[in-house]
Amino acid sequence: MLRLPNLEAIEALLLDVPALVDRMDGHDPAFLPALKAWFAAAEDTLRNNRLAAASEVAACRAILIAVERGDTDGVAARGSTSARRYREARASHLLSRAAGAVAETIRSRRGQADEAARLMMQLVAAADRLGLIPSDRGRSPSAYLNGIRQAISARAELVSHLVHVTGLLGETDTLIVLDRSIAALRQ
Repeated sequence: MLRLPNLEAIEALLLDVPALVDRMDGHDPAFLPALKAWFAAAEDTLRNNRLAAASEVAACRAILIAVERGDTDGVAARGSTSARRYREARASHLLSRAAGAVAETIRSRRGQADEAARLMMQLVAAADRLGLIPSDRGRSPSAYLNGIRQAISARAELVSHLVHVTGLLGETDTLIVLDRSIAALRQ
């Protein structure tokens, strides 16, 4: 199961795509090296999380390397401007393909995390109303959150929601979402 911090690290990669597009739009000569670096970072992150989309991103990087080395897939280049435009067009297509593969890989997990966050926000609001969330943390964050989780578990009307969130996220990520929900409630 993809943990919440890892999911957010992959989403951070996707948030870098607009900057790459801006570089391409500005005819930045460092666009292709920056794109290759993004592909490599995406591959590493996906591979470290044992996600098969790493192979799709690697394939895109391989095609980009071939394009940089002059491969035109049989399209005859007409002058240096056409060659540059061809490289940019291929790079744009590869970026779109890789970003789509990454986004598709995390789509269902993001949906689970969003559902769990909504449920946890409702759960925290109810628990706060019932006085189960102390305002003074006075102890370690982990002990504080585990104490709240135990207090919620002891309430028959709340435990099923907590079980649902835990089923979606797992124990550790449930505590992360609990902490974020308490912080959001207290704003």
